[in-house]
Amino acid sequence: MSGSIIGSISDRPLQTQQAAKRRLRQIVRERYAAADRAGLKVASDHVMQALEQLPEFIAARCVALYWSLPGEVETHAFAEKWRHEKQVLLPVMHGDGLLLYPFTGREHLVQRRFGVWEPDPEAPFSALPGTPVPDTTSEHTPNRKSLLAAHTTQVPRTNPPQAQPTEPAELTGRDPDPDLIVVPAVGFDPQGSRLGHGKGFYDRLLPGTQALKVGICFDFQLFEHIPAEEHDVPMDRIIAGSRDGSLLYFCDKNDAYR
Repeated sequence: MSGSIIGSISDRPLQTQQAAKRRLRQIVRERYAAADRAGLKVASDHVMQALEQLPEFIAARCVALYWSLPGEVETHAFAEKWRHEKQVLLPVMHGDGLLLYPFTGREHLVQRRFGVWEPDPEAPFSALPGTPVPDTTSEHTPNRKSLLAAHTTQVPRTNPPQAQPTEPAELTGRDPDPDLIVVPAVGFDPQGSRLGHGKGFYDRLLPGTQALKVGICFDFQLFEHIPAEEHDVPMDRIIAGSRDGSLLYFCDKNDAYR
């Protein structure tokens, strides 16, 4: 299916923004259920290839990704590939917010709330690009907590809420600030508005970073208009992939529709 699938909600009698968002989420679930899985793999591969060709990605030293779930553009192989070249971060849910932890391999991921796989903060440290290799003969093997304590960010952050028992322990330092952050979504519109799952995790994360915000999705997740609220942070770029391998780009400051 080609990239012309951008959907319209203008003919749907939705009374409120929240009702509109619920309807859009249902539309995406129906489209995903009907989608060919092989085609989705093709779309994912082309989106991630386009991402790594962005000049901002090439120049970035630190990149925040997400570990994809079913229904999202697949990021697993991409994260494994690039963690050897750049500092790759993944989000960790902490209270009602997100922190960014270094990704050091899928073997160091643990499954937590909503089935999301996150870096385990207690996992042994694995050297990042440009980081001295620790002395493995020491009985005090550094882990992500000690790593993050040494990688502070200039972005102001508030103290995270008290963690629940299933969440990682309080950090001793601040999480690194990426140069570029790849953002998942249920849907996007050409103006950069994003529709999430309604939990607000990225709504709280995105205002606290100056990173270039790149939304990635399948073409059936694009809509002419997504209701936006005052606190919503728009994407700087959007890359949408079609199951025939074609791509759509939006929000590029030099060329909004390519």
